[in-house]
Amino acid sequence: MFTLVINPGSTSTKVAVYEDNTELHKKTLTHSKEELSQFDTILDQFDFRHNLIQGFLDEVGFAPSKLNCIISRGGSPPDVRSGATAINDELVKALRERPKEPHPACVGPLIAYKMAGELGIPSFIYDPVTADELNDLARVFGVKGIENDSMCHVLNTRAMSIAVSKELGKPFNEMTFIVAHFGGGNSLACWHKGLLHDCVQGDACAFSAERCGHMRAERVIALTKEYGADHVIKWYHGKGGMASLMGTNDLRVVEDLAAKGDKQALLYQQAMAYQLSKCISSLFPSVKGAVDGVILTGGGAYWKLLVADVQERLAFLNTPIYVRPGENEMLSLAEGAYRVMNNEEAVHAYTGEPLRIPR
Repeated sequence: MFTLVINPGSTSTKVAVYEDNTELHKKTLTHSKEELSQFDTILDQFDFRHNLIQGFLDEVGFAPSKLNCIISRGGSPPDVRSGATAINDELVKALRERPKEPHPACVGPLIAYKMAGELGIPSFIYDPVTADELNDLARVFGVKGIENDSMCHVLNTRAMSIAVSKELGKPFNEMTFIVAHFGGGNSLACWHKGLLHDCVQGDACAFSAERCGHMRAERVIALTKEYGADHVIKWYHGKGGMASLMGTNDLRVVEDLAAKGDKQALLYQQAMAYQLSKCISSLFPSVKGAVDGVILTGGGAYWKLLVADVQERLAFLNTPIYVRPGENEMLSLAEGAYRVMNNEEAVHAYTGEPLRIPR
């Protein structure tokens, strides 16, 4: 079985061809600021990115007619489940007209749908960041008409939960894991019996490589008045966290400095572990402590001393901790497509209607 995997980002489009779960060809197609400046919106980049993907297939000599399916990062559609969702006209319309937030990944499903339609094969999105499965208690916000949402690293946290379940010889939909993804951005997910039961979103989690993390709301309001909204938004996306504290968003640089005894780097390493541990612990009550394991993943999980600090702080919980470093995005998408095409996993139909998942 051959799968084309599409993963658009802000300055690149990652694309790969897999045979079953084995990568055959992969390339990161980088886009300069000058190239992207000609487009007013993300969706205006459709032809540009579509042509580059077609060029990649030509370059590696892979005939599109050999593909069995196409899978893409999902972007930010509203009212969508975790797992696989078949791309249809309603999903395309939602991504064009009412995405939950503008994101380059929103163009991926549109490209996948067009290419798959021309080839007469299925196309899917998989584990989008907006997967909406929170339990009702987690949704409540103290302002009428406003609900909490589940914006987190759905793709990798779910993939690692499935992988650890498989290692333990148990069905994923019978397990409960709290998964911490940390690196460029940090977020946590509680996967309970196959559903995204609760989460800690990136702006509510510990500071990361380039995000400032949770800050008291009244302080944010005051700082926004002082510095302006655009400046504060950058602290939450790209200019906060280690980028602000240490002048670099490369955790490997901070890790090296801490290992060499740099006092500031060591302080921030310990502070990140301290805050991550608090956030992880905060999800235990959501399932009354019945957690089969904590999983540490993302690029930050390569940082051994940081991970060891988190493990030490969580030892009192007497819960197994599994370390699975890396982003794992392309493989996670390919594995999802493989399970779907082999009838190991159901495909959701997208209707765009508000979701309430029976529990």
